[in-house]
Amino acid sequence: MNENDQNTPETPVAPEAPEVAEIPGTAEVSETTESATATEAPETTKTDSEAAPETPAAAQVGEAPQAQEASEGAPKPHAPKPGVPKPPTPKAPKPGSPAQLKGKTPRTPLVPIVPTATSYDDAKVTEALTFGDVNDEGTVTVKDGTQVREIGTVEKGTEREKALTPFAHAYLDLSAFLDVVEQKLQVPGLTQADLNRILEQMRKNMKEPKVVGDIPALRERAHELREKAKELIGELEKARLAAREESTKKRTAFVEGIEELVATDSHRISWKKAAERMRSMVPDWKEMQKNEASLEREVEDKLWKRLSAARSEFDRKRRAHFSELDQQHAEAEKIKARLIEQAEAIQDSEDFGPTAREFRSLMDQWRAAPRGNRKKDDAQWAKFKAAQDSFFERRNADLKKIDAEQSENLKVKEALLEEAEALLPITDLEKAKELFRSIEDRFDAAGRVPRNAMRRVDERIRAVRAAFQKAEDDEWRRTDPRTKARVEGASSQLHAAIASYEEDLEKAQATGDAKKIEKAQAALDARREWLEVIERSAKDLG
Repeated sequence: MNENDQNTPETPVAPEAPEVAEIPGTAEVSETTESATATEAPETTKTDSEAAPETPAAAQVGEAPQAQEASEGAPKPHAPKPGVPKPPTPKAPKPGSPAQLKGKTPRTPLVPIVPTATSYDDAKVTEALTFGDVNDEGTVTVKDGTQVREIGTVEKGTEREKALTPFAHAYLDLSAFLDVVEQKLQVPGLTQADLNRILEQMRKNMKEPKVVGDIPALRERAHELREKAKELIGELEKARLAAREESTKKRTAFVEGIEELVATDSHRISWKKAAERMRSMVPDWKEMQKNEASLEREVEDKLWKRLSAARSEFDRKRRAHFSELDQQHAEAEKIKARLIEQAEAIQDSEDFGPTAREFRSLMDQWRAAPRGNRKKDDAQWAKFKAAQDSFFERRNADLKKIDAEQSENLKVKEALLEEAEALLPITDLEKAKELFRSIEDRFDAAGRVPRNAMRRVDERIRAVRAAFQKAEDDEWRRTDPRTKARVEGASSQLHAAIASYEEDLEKAQATGDAKKIEKAQAALDARREWLEVIERSAKDLG
Protein backbone atom coordinates (compact mmCIF):
# COMPACT_ATOMS: atom_id res chain seq x y z
CA MET A 1 0.00 0.00 0.00
CA ASN A 2 1.42 3.47 -0.92
CA GLU A 3 0.11 6.79 0.02
CA ASN A 4 -1.83 7.26 -3.19
CA ASP A 5 -3.47 3.89 -3.67
CA GLN A 6 -6.27 4.24 -1.08
CA ASN A 7 -9.73 3.89 -2.53
CA THR A 8 -11.43 5.77 0.26
CA PRO A 9 -13.29 8.88 -0.88
CA GLU A 10 -11.70 12.04 0.38
CA THR A 11 -13.36 14.09 3.04
CA PRO A 12 -13.81 17.78 2.24
CA VAL A 13 -11.07 19.77 3.94
CA ALA A 14 -9.97 23.35 4.01
CA PRO A 15 -7.88 23.78 0.89
CA GLU A 16 -4.85 25.19 2.58
CA ALA A 17 -4.57 23.48 5.95
CA PRO A 18 -3.41 19.97 6.81
CA GLU A 19 -5.76 17.53 8.47
CA VAL A 20 -4.64 16.68 11.98
CA ALA A 21 -5.99 13.35 13.07
CA GLU A 22 -8.23 13.08 16.05
CA ILE A 23 -7.43 9.94 18.05
CA PRO A 24 -10.65 7.99 18.51
CA GLY A 25 -11.56 6.67 21.93
CA THR A 26 -13.38 3.46 22.65
CA ALA A 27 -16.79 4.92 22.16
CA GLU A 28 -15.84 6.52 18.87
CA VAL A 29 -14.68 3.34 17.15
CA SER A 30 -17.51 1.34 15.65
CA GLU A 31 -17.30 -2.43 15.46
CA THR A 32 -18.24 -2.09 11.85
CA THR A 33 -14.81 -0.71 11.03
CA GLU A 34 -13.56 -4.30 11.11
CA SER A 35 -14.65 -4.60 7.50
CA ALA A 36 -13.66 -1.12 6.33
CA THR A 37 -11.03 -2.22 3.82
CA ALA A 38 -10.43 -5.12 1.55
CA THR A 39 -7.14 -5.94 3.19
CA GLU A 40 -8.63 -6.38 6.64
CA ALA A 41 -11.82 -8.33 7.08
CA PRO A 42 -12.34 -11.94 5.95
CA GLU A 43 -15.35 -12.70 3.85
CA THR A 44 -18.46 -13.47 5.82
CA THR A 45 -19.32 -17.10 5.72
CA LYS A 46 -22.25 -18.32 3.71
CA THR A 47 -23.92 -19.84 6.68
CA ASP A 48 -24.14 -16.55 8.51
CA SER A 49 -27.60 -15.10 8.42
CA GLU A 50 -26.49 -11.64 7.28
CA ALA A 51 -23.77 -10.23 5.11
CA ALA A 52 -20.81 -8.42 6.61
CA PRO A 53 -21.75 -5.01 7.89
CA GLU A 54 -21.21 -2.20 5.48
CA THR A 55 -19.01 0.49 6.97
CA PRO A 56 -18.31 4.01 5.92
CA ALA A 57 -15.13 4.64 4.07
CA ALA A 58 -12.10 5.56 6.07
CA ALA A 59 -13.23 8.92 7.25
CA GLN A 60 -11.43 11.85 8.66
CA VAL A 61 -11.65 11.47 12.42
CA GLY A 62 -10.14 14.74 13.50
CA GLU A 63 -10.30 18.40 12.96
CA ALA A 64 -7.84 20.48 11.01
CA PRO A 65 -6.07 22.76 13.42
CA GLN A 66 -6.79 26.37 12.97
CA ALA A 67 -3.62 28.29 12.32
CA GLN A 68 -3.04 30.89 14.99
CA GLU A 69 -2.71 34.30 13.52
CA ALA A 70 0.58 35.96 14.19
CA SER A 71 -0.83 38.95 15.99
CA GLU A 72 -4.11 40.68 16.74
CA GLY A 73 -5.31 42.78 13.87
CA ALA A 74 -2.72 41.61 11.37
CA PRO A 75 -3.86 41.53 7.77
CA LYS A 76 -5.38 38.21 6.85
CA PRO A 77 -3.95 36.32 3.89
CA HIS A 78 -6.35 35.38 1.12
CA ALA A 79 -5.59 31.71 0.78
CA PRO A 80 -4.23 29.93 3.85
CA LYS A 81 -7.21 30.49 6.10
CA PRO A 82 -7.60 27.18 7.85
CA GLY A 83 -11.01 25.73 7.99
CA VAL A 84 -12.79 23.02 9.90
CA PRO A 85 -13.53 19.96 7.76
CA LYS A 86 -16.96 18.49 7.73
CA PRO A 87 -16.77 14.79 8.49
CA PRO A 88 -18.79 12.58 6.14
CA THR A 89 -21.99 11.14 7.44
CA PRO A 90 -21.47 7.41 7.74
CA LYS A 91 -24.08 4.99 6.54
CA ALA A 92 -25.87 3.06 9.23
CA PRO A 93 -24.20 -0.35 9.39
CA LYS A 94 -26.24 -3.34 8.48
CA PRO A 95 -26.63 -5.96 11.20
CA GLY A 96 -23.81 -8.48 11.04
CA SER A 97 -23.95 -12.23 11.36
CA PRO A 98 -23.67 -13.96 14.74
CA ALA A 99 -20.14 -14.96 13.78
CA GLN A 100 -19.22 -11.29 13.40
CA LEU A 101 -20.98 -9.99 16.51
CA LYS A 102 -20.05 -12.77 18.95
CA GLY A 103 -16.90 -12.35 20.94
CA LYS A 104 -16.30 -8.68 20.05
CA THR A 105 -14.54 -6.75 22.78
CA PRO A 106 -14.27 -2.99 23.14
CA ARG A 107 -11.26 -1.55 21.37
CA THR A 108 -8.41 -0.43 23.59
CA PRO A 109 -8.60 3.38 23.86
CA LEU A 110 -5.91 5.10 21.83
CA VAL A 111 -3.80 8.06 22.88
CA PRO A 112 -5.66 11.20 23.93
CA ILE A 113 -6.57 13.72 21.27
CA VAL A 114 -3.99 16.42 20.61
CA PRO A 115 -5.75 19.79 20.67
CA THR A 116 -5.14 22.40 18.02
CA ALA A 117 -2.10 24.35 18.96
CA THR A 118 -2.74 27.72 20.54
CA SER A 119 0.88 28.71 20.80
CA TYR A 120 3.96 27.95 18.80
CA ASP A 121 7.67 27.82 19.54
CA ASP A 122 9.14 31.00 18.17
CA ALA A 123 12.41 29.30 17.26
CA LYS A 124 10.60 26.62 15.29
CA VAL A 125 8.45 29.26 13.57
CA THR A 126 11.52 31.23 12.65
CA GLU A 127 13.23 28.14 11.26
CA ALA A 128 10.15 27.24 9.23
CA LEU A 129 9.93 30.76 7.76
CA THR A 130 13.31 30.27 6.09
CA PHE A 131 11.70 27.84 3.63
CA GLY A 132 9.05 30.32 2.39
CA ASP A 133 8.81 33.60 0.54
CA VAL A 134 6.21 36.13 -0.70
CA ASN A 135 6.56 38.45 -3.71
CA ASP A 136 5.24 41.90 -4.27
CA GLU A 137 2.04 40.55 -5.76
CA GLY A 138 1.29 38.61 -2.55
CA THR A 139 2.07 35.15 -3.96
CA VAL A 140 3.36 32.82 -1.25
CA THR A 141 5.89 30.16 -2.26
CA VAL A 142 7.73 27.39 -0.41
CA LYS A 143 10.99 25.61 -1.19
CA ASP A 144 9.99 21.93 -1.41
CA GLY A 145 13.21 20.04 -1.96
CA THR A 146 14.56 21.10 -5.36
CA GLN A 147 11.40 22.87 -6.46
CA VAL A 148 9.58 26.01 -5.44
CA ARG A 149 5.79 25.70 -5.20
CA GLU A 150 3.08 28.33 -4.99
CA ILE A 151 0.95 27.61 -1.96
CA GLY A 152 -1.31 30.66 -1.66
CA THR A 153 -1.72 34.42 -1.86
CA VAL A 154 -1.98 37.29 0.61
CA GLU A 155 -2.81 40.96 0.23
CA LYS A 156 -0.26 42.99 -1.63
CA GLY A 157 2.23 44.71 0.58
CA THR A 158 1.84 42.31 3.51
CA GLU A 159 5.03 41.99 5.44
CA ARG A 160 6.93 38.77 4.82
CA GLU A 161 6.77 37.47 8.37
CA LYS A 162 3.06 38.23 8.73
CA ALA A 163 2.36 36.65 5.36
CA LEU A 164 4.28 33.47 6.03
CA THR A 165 3.52 32.93 9.71
CA PRO A 166 0.11 31.22 9.21
CA PHE A 167 1.77 28.89 6.76
CA ALA A 168 4.57 28.14 9.25
CA HIS A 169 1.96 27.46 11.91
CA ALA A 170 0.27 25.04 9.52
CA TYR A 171 3.66 23.34 9.09
CA LEU A 172 4.03 22.91 12.85
CA ASP A 173 0.44 21.60 13.02
CA LEU A 174 1.37 19.04 10.37
CA SER A 175 4.47 18.05 12.39
CA ALA A 176 2.26 17.67 15.48
CA PHE A 177 -0.05 15.49 13.42
CA LEU A 178 2.87 13.13 12.71
CA ASP A 179 3.65 13.07 16.45
CA VAL A 180 0.11 11.90 17.08
CA VAL A 181 0.43 9.26 14.37
CA GLU A 182 3.65 7.97 15.96
CA GLN A 183 1.85 7.68 19.31
CA LYS A 184 -1.09 5.89 17.72
CA LEU A 185 1.16 3.29 16.11
CA GLN A 186 2.56 2.36 19.54
CA VAL A 187 -0.86 1.65 21.03
CA PRO A 188 -1.71 -2.09 21.25
CA GLY A 189 -4.96 -3.41 19.86
CA LEU A 190 -5.03 -1.44 16.62
CA THR A 191 -7.15 -2.99 13.89
CA GLN A 192 -6.51 -2.96 10.18
CA ALA A 193 -9.30 -0.41 9.85
CA ASP A 194 -7.51 1.88 12.34
CA LEU A 195 -4.25 1.54 10.44
CA ASN A 196 -5.92 2.13 7.08
CA ARG A 197 -7.52 5.34 8.40
CA ILE A 198 -4.13 6.52 9.61
CA LEU A 199 -2.59 5.84 6.19
CA GLU A 200 -5.42 7.69 4.46
CA GLN A 201 -5.03 10.73 6.72
CA MET A 202 -1.28 10.78 6.06
CA ARG A 203 -1.87 10.49 2.34
CA LYS A 204 -4.18 13.48 2.31
CA ASN A 205 -2.10 15.64 4.59
CA MET A 206 1.26 14.93 2.97
CA LYS A 207 0.19 15.42 -0.65
CA GLU A 208 1.78 18.78 -1.57
CA PRO A 209 0.88 20.41 1.74
CA LYS A 210 0.34 24.18 1.58
CA VAL A 211 2.67 24.94 4.47
CA VAL A 212 6.01 26.68 4.97
CA GLY A 213 8.78 24.60 6.50
CA ASP A 214 11.13 21.67 5.90
CA ILE A 215 8.63 19.63 3.88
CA PRO A 216 11.13 16.93 2.71
CA ALA A 217 11.94 16.17 6.36
CA LEU A 218 8.24 15.74 7.08
CA ARG A 219 7.87 13.50 4.07
CA GLU A 220 10.79 11.33 5.23
CA ARG A 221 9.25 10.99 8.66
CA ALA A 222 5.83 10.29 7.17
CA HIS A 223 7.39 7.58 5.00
CA GLU A 224 8.86 5.87 8.08
CA LEU A 225 5.48 6.01 9.80
CA ARG A 226 3.73 4.63 6.72
CA GLU A 227 6.18 1.72 6.62
CA LYS A 228 5.55 1.04 10.29
CA ALA A 229 1.80 1.07 9.70
CA LYS A 230 2.18 -1.28 6.73
CA GLU A 231 4.33 -3.59 8.86
CA LEU A 232 1.60 -3.70 11.50
CA ILE A 233 -1.01 -4.41 8.83
CA GLY A 234 1.15 -7.25 7.52
CA GLU A 235 1.41 -8.76 11.00
CA LEU A 236 -2.36 -8.52 11.48
CA GLU A 237 -2.97 -10.09 8.09
CA LYS A 238 -0.49 -12.89 8.87
CA ALA A 239 -2.28 -13.58 12.16
CA ARG A 240 -5.67 -13.50 10.42
CA LEU A 241 -4.52 -15.96 7.76
CA ALA A 242 -2.99 -18.25 10.40
CA ALA A 243 -6.26 -18.24 12.34
CA ARG A 244 -8.17 -18.96 9.14
CA GLU A 245 -5.82 -21.85 8.31
CA GLU A 246 -6.23 -23.33 11.78
CA SER A 247 -9.99 -22.93 11.57
CA THR A 248 -9.99 -24.58 8.14
CA LYS A 249 -8.03 -27.56 9.52
CA LYS A 250 -10.36 -27.89 12.50
CA ARG A 251 -13.55 -27.75 10.44
CA THR A 252 -12.12 -30.07 7.80
CA ALA A 253 -11.30 -32.58 10.54
CA PHE A 254 -14.85 -32.16 11.84
CA VAL A 255 -16.30 -32.92 8.39
CA GLU A 256 -13.97 -35.88 7.90
CA GLY A 257 -15.04 -37.26 11.28
CA ILE A 258 -18.70 -37.09 10.24
CA GLU A 259 -17.90 -38.71 6.90
CA GLU A 260 -15.94 -41.48 8.63
CA LEU A 261 -18.90 -42.12 10.92
CA VAL A 262 -21.28 -42.31 7.96
CA ALA A 263 -18.90 -44.65 6.11
CA THR A 264 -18.89 -47.13 9.03
CA ASP A 265 -20.44 -50.51 8.23
CA SER A 266 -24.13 -50.53 9.11
CA HIS A 267 -23.72 -53.68 11.19
CA ARG A 268 -20.85 -52.25 13.27
CA ILE A 269 -22.12 -48.77 13.92
CA SER A 270 -23.69 -47.76 17.24
CA TRP A 271 -26.85 -46.19 15.89
CA LYS A 272 -27.85 -44.51 19.15
CA LYS A 273 -24.51 -42.73 19.56
CA ALA A 274 -24.31 -42.02 15.84
CA ALA A 275 -27.77 -40.44 15.83
CA GLU A 276 -26.83 -38.23 18.80
CA ARG A 277 -23.71 -37.05 17.01
CA MET A 278 -25.61 -36.31 13.81
CA ARG A 279 -28.20 -34.30 15.77
CA SER A 280 -25.43 -32.16 17.27
CA MET A 281 -23.68 -31.74 13.90
CA VAL A 282 -25.39 -28.51 12.83
CA PRO A 283 -25.26 -26.83 16.28
CA ASP A 284 -21.57 -27.73 16.53
CA TRP A 285 -20.96 -26.29 13.07
CA LYS A 286 -22.76 -23.04 13.94
CA GLU A 287 -20.79 -22.80 17.17
CA MET A 288 -17.54 -23.02 15.20
CA GLN A 289 -18.82 -20.33 12.84
CA LYS A 290 -19.41 -18.03 15.79
CA ASN A 291 -16.25 -18.68 17.74
CA GLU A 292 -13.66 -19.61 15.10
CA ALA A 293 -12.05 -17.53 12.40
CA SER A 294 -14.17 -17.33 9.26
CA LEU A 295 -13.25 -19.42 6.21
CA GLU A 296 -13.06 -18.52 2.58
CA ARG A 297 -16.51 -18.64 1.08
CA GLU A 298 -15.62 -21.33 -1.44
CA VAL A 299 -13.94 -23.52 1.19
CA GLU A 300 -16.83 -23.24 3.63
CA ASP A 301 -19.39 -23.93 0.89
CA LYS A 302 -17.57 -27.13 -0.06
CA LEU A 303 -17.29 -28.28 3.54
CA TRP A 304 -20.97 -27.58 4.20
CA LYS A 305 -21.98 -29.46 1.06
CA ARG A 306 -19.93 -32.43 2.31
CA LEU A 307 -21.68 -32.24 5.67
CA SER A 308 -25.07 -32.03 4.01
CA ALA A 309 -24.28 -34.99 1.78
CA ALA A 310 -23.04 -36.98 4.79
CA ARG A 311 -26.25 -36.25 6.68
CA SER A 312 -28.38 -37.38 3.73
CA GLU A 313 -26.32 -40.56 3.37
CA PHE A 314 -26.64 -41.24 7.10
CA ASP A 315 -30.43 -40.93 6.95
CA ARG A 316 -30.55 -43.26 3.94
CA LYS A 317 -28.32 -45.87 5.59
CA ARG A 318 -30.29 -45.68 8.83
CA ARG A 319 -33.60 -46.29 7.06
CA ALA A 320 -32.13 -49.14 5.05
CA HIS A 321 -30.52 -50.67 8.15
CA PHE A 322 -33.68 -50.74 10.22
CA SER A 323 -35.72 -52.02 7.30
CA GLU A 324 -33.24 -54.86 6.93
CA LEU A 325 -33.31 -55.37 10.69
CA ASP A 326 -37.08 -55.85 10.65
CA GLN A 327 -36.68 -58.52 7.99
CA GLN A 328 -33.94 -60.21 10.04
CA HIS A 329 -36.14 -60.24 13.12
CA ALA A 330 -38.94 -61.94 11.23
CA GLU A 331 -36.55 -64.52 9.78
CA ALA A 332 -34.92 -65.09 13.19
CA GLU A 333 -38.29 -65.78 14.78
CA LYS A 334 -39.06 -68.48 12.18
CA ILE A 335 -35.63 -70.15 12.52
CA LYS A 336 -35.72 -70.23 16.31
CA ALA A 337 -39.30 -71.52 16.41
CA ARG A 338 -38.13 -74.50 14.32
CA LEU A 339 -35.11 -75.11 16.64
CA ILE A 340 -37.42 -75.04 19.69
CA GLU A 341 -39.66 -77.64 18.07
CA GLN A 342 -36.67 -79.93 17.42
CA ALA A 343 -35.31 -79.50 20.96
CA GLU A 344 -38.64 -80.32 22.57
CA ALA A 345 -38.95 -83.43 20.39
CA ILE A 346 -35.68 -84.98 21.72
CA GLN A 347 -35.60 -83.72 25.31
CA ASP A 348 -36.90 -87.06 26.72
CA SER A 349 -34.43 -89.27 24.79
CA GLU A 350 -32.49 -91.92 26.74
CA ASP A 351 -29.83 -92.17 24.07
CA PHE A 352 -27.64 -89.69 25.83
CA GLY A 353 -24.56 -89.62 23.64
CA PRO A 354 -26.13 -88.97 20.21
CA THR A 355 -28.82 -86.75 21.70
CA ALA A 356 -26.23 -84.62 23.47
CA ARG A 357 -24.43 -84.17 20.15
CA GLU A 358 -27.72 -83.23 18.50
CA PHE A 359 -28.38 -80.66 21.22
CA ARG A 360 -24.92 -79.21 20.63
CA SER A 361 -25.75 -78.96 16.93
CA LEU A 362 -29.03 -77.22 17.72
CA MET A 363 -27.14 -74.80 19.98
CA ASP A 364 -24.67 -74.02 17.19
CA GLN A 365 -27.59 -73.30 14.86
CA TRP A 366 -29.17 -71.09 17.51
CA ARG A 367 -25.97 -69.03 17.82
CA ALA A 368 -25.71 -68.73 14.04
CA ALA A 369 -29.30 -67.56 13.70
CA PRO A 370 -29.87 -63.80 13.23
CA ARG A 371 -30.88 -61.73 16.21
CA GLY A 372 -34.55 -61.13 16.70
CA ASN A 373 -36.64 -58.63 18.54
CA ARG A 374 -35.37 -58.40 22.13
CA LYS A 375 -38.62 -59.45 23.84
CA LYS A 376 -39.44 -62.22 21.37
CA ASP A 377 -35.82 -63.40 21.38
CA ASP A 378 -35.79 -63.68 25.18
CA ALA A 379 -39.09 -65.61 25.23
CA GLN A 380 -37.92 -68.06 22.54
CA TRP A 381 -34.59 -68.60 24.29
CA ALA A 382 -36.40 -69.46 27.54
CA LYS A 383 -38.37 -72.22 25.78
CA PHE A 384 -35.28 -73.61 24.01
CA LYS A 385 -33.21 -73.61 27.20
CA ALA A 386 -36.00 -75.35 29.15
CA ALA A 387 -35.94 -78.30 26.71
CA GLN A 388 -32.14 -78.40 26.75
CA ASP A 389 -31.95 -78.28 30.56
CA SER A 390 -34.51 -81.06 30.89
CA PHE A 391 -32.38 -83.41 28.80
CA PHE A 392 -29.00 -82.56 30.35
CA GLU A 393 -30.29 -82.88 33.90
CA ARG A 394 -31.17 -86.50 33.17
CA ARG A 395 -27.91 -87.02 31.28
CA ASN A 396 -25.85 -85.63 34.15
CA ALA A 397 -27.56 -87.96 36.56
CA ASP A 398 -26.55 -90.88 34.33
CA LEU A 399 -22.97 -89.58 34.13
CA LYS A 400 -22.64 -89.73 37.89
CA LYS A 401 -23.31 -93.44 37.69
CA ILE A 402 -20.45 -94.06 35.32
CA ASP A 403 -17.96 -91.77 37.09
CA ALA A 404 -17.08 -94.60 39.48
CA GLU A 405 -16.50 -97.00 36.58
CA GLN A 406 -14.25 -94.51 34.85
CA SER A 407 -12.21 -93.94 37.99
CA GLU A 408 -11.48 -97.69 38.13
CA ASN A 409 -10.59 -97.65 34.44
CA LEU A 410 -8.12 -94.83 35.14
CA LYS A 411 -6.28 -96.94 37.72
CA VAL A 412 -5.93 -99.81 35.22
CA LYS A 413 -4.63 -97.53 32.46
CA GLU A 414 -2.12 -95.81 34.72
CA ALA A 415 -0.69 -99.23 35.69
CA LEU A 416 -0.42 -100.20 32.01
CA LEU A 417 1.31 -96.88 31.23
CA GLU A 418 3.95 -97.58 33.85
CA GLU A 419 4.50 -101.01 32.30
CA ALA A 420 4.86 -99.48 28.81
CA GLU A 421 7.23 -96.70 29.93
CA ALA A 422 9.46 -99.35 31.55
CA LEU A 423 10.27 -100.65 28.02
CA LEU A 424 12.17 -97.41 27.28
CA PRO A 425 14.90 -96.97 26.17
CA ILE A 426 14.47 -99.72 23.56
CA THR A 427 17.40 -102.10 23.28
CA ASP A 428 15.72 -105.09 21.59
CA LEU A 429 13.23 -103.65 19.15
CA GLU A 430 11.43 -106.84 18.16
CA LYS A 431 10.97 -108.08 21.73
CA ALA A 432 9.89 -104.62 22.94
CA LYS A 433 7.33 -104.34 20.11
CA GLU A 434 5.74 -107.63 21.06
CA LEU A 435 5.39 -106.59 24.71
CA PHE A 436 4.02 -103.14 23.76
CA ARG A 437 1.33 -104.65 21.48
CA SER A 438 0.02 -106.65 24.45
CA ILE A 439 -0.02 -103.50 26.59
CA GLU A 440 -1.88 -101.52 23.91
CA ASP A 441 -4.58 -104.18 23.61
CA ARG A 442 -5.20 -104.12 27.36
CA PHE A 443 -5.03 -100.29 27.41
CA ASP A 444 -7.75 -99.95 24.75
CA ALA A 445 -9.93 -102.56 26.46
CA ALA A 446 -9.79 -100.77 29.81
CA GLY A 447 -12.55 -98.33 28.77
CA ARG A 448 -13.11 -94.58 29.29
CA VAL A 449 -11.50 -92.55 32.02
CA PRO A 450 -12.74 -89.36 33.70
CA ARG A 451 -12.68 -86.32 31.43
CA ASN A 452 -10.16 -84.43 33.52
CA ALA A 453 -7.67 -87.31 33.16
CA MET A 454 -8.11 -88.03 29.46
CA ARG A 455 -5.48 -85.62 28.17
CA ARG A 456 -2.85 -86.67 30.67
CA VAL A 457 -3.35 -90.41 29.91
CA ASP A 458 -3.41 -89.86 26.13
CA GLU A 459 -0.20 -87.81 26.20
CA ARG A 460 1.68 -90.56 28.08
CA ILE A 461 0.62 -93.36 25.71
CA ARG A 462 1.40 -91.17 22.67
CA ALA A 463 4.90 -90.52 24.00
CA VAL A 464 5.59 -94.30 24.23
CA ARG A 465 4.20 -94.86 20.72
CA ALA A 466 6.40 -92.07 19.38
CA ALA A 467 9.50 -93.70 20.91
CA PHE A 468 8.71 -97.00 19.19
CA GLN A 469 8.10 -95.24 15.89
CA LYS A 470 11.45 -93.48 16.10
CA ALA A 471 13.24 -96.74 16.87
CA GLU A 472 11.65 -98.39 13.81
CA ASP A 473 12.63 -95.43 11.60
CA ASP A 474 16.23 -95.52 12.81
CA GLU A 475 16.43 -99.25 12.15
CA TRP A 476 15.09 -98.85 8.65
CA ARG A 477 17.59 -96.10 7.79
CA ARG A 478 20.42 -98.23 9.15
CA THR A 479 19.50 -101.31 7.15
CA ASP A 480 18.25 -99.69 3.91
CA PRO A 481 20.56 -100.97 1.08
CA ARG A 482 19.85 -97.94 -1.09
CA THR A 483 21.11 -95.59 1.58
CA LYS A 484 24.25 -97.71 2.01
CA ALA A 485 24.87 -97.66 -1.73
CA ARG A 486 24.53 -93.86 -1.89
CA VAL A 487 26.98 -93.43 0.98
CA GLU A 488 29.54 -95.75 -0.63
CA GLY A 489 29.19 -93.97 -4.01
CA ALA A 490 29.68 -90.57 -2.47
CA SER A 491 32.74 -91.84 -0.59
CA SER A 492 34.30 -93.19 -3.77
CA GLN A 493 33.73 -89.91 -5.63
CA LEU A 494 35.27 -87.90 -2.80
CA HIS A 495 38.37 -90.11 -2.73
CA ALA A 496 38.88 -89.48 -6.45
CA ALA A 497 38.31 -85.75 -6.02
CA ILE A 498 40.78 -85.58 -3.13
CA ALA A 499 43.46 -87.23 -5.25
CA SER A 500 42.85 -84.71 -8.03
CA TYR A 501 43.01 -81.71 -5.65
CA GLU A 502 46.22 -83.08 -4.07
CA GLU A 503 47.79 -83.02 -7.56
CA ASP A 504 46.54 -79.44 -8.07
CA LEU A 505 48.09 -78.43 -4.76
CA GLU A 506 51.45 -79.97 -5.69
CA LYS A 507 51.42 -78.10 -9.00
CA ALA A 508 50.58 -74.82 -7.30
CA GLN A 509 53.36 -75.35 -4.76
CA ALA A 510 55.75 -75.98 -7.59
CA THR A 511 54.90 -72.64 -9.19
CA GLY A 512 55.22 -70.77 -5.92
CA ASP A 513 51.96 -68.81 -6.64
CA ALA A 514 50.48 -68.06 -3.21
CA LYS A 515 46.96 -67.46 -4.50
CA LYS A 516 46.87 -70.77 -6.42
CA ILE A 517 48.27 -72.60 -3.40
CA GLU A 518 45.65 -71.08 -1.11
CA LYS A 519 42.81 -71.89 -3.54
CA ALA A 520 43.98 -75.52 -4.05
CA GLN A 521 44.44 -76.05 -0.31
CA ALA A 522 40.96 -74.70 0.45
CA ALA A 523 39.36 -77.00 -2.13
CA LEU A 524 41.28 -80.03 -0.80
CA ASP A 525 40.34 -79.29 2.83
CA ALA A 526 36.66 -78.96 1.92
CA ARG A 527 36.60 -82.39 0.20
CA ARG A 528 38.39 -84.01 3.13
CA GLU A 529 35.77 -82.61 5.52
CA TRP A 530 32.97 -83.97 3.31
CA LEU A 531 34.64 -87.37 3.22
CA GLU A 532 34.89 -87.40 7.02
CA VAL A 533 31.12 -86.78 7.27
CA ILE A 534 30.37 -89.53 4.73
CA GLU A 535 32.55 -92.06 6.53
CA ARG A 536 30.85 -91.26 9.86
CA SER A 537 27.48 -91.92 8.25
CA ALA A 538 28.71 -95.22 6.82
CA LYS A 539 29.91 -96.23 10.27
CA ASP A 540 26.50 -95.45 11.76
CA LEU A 541 24.89 -97.66 9.13
CA GLY A 542 27.08 -100.58 10.19
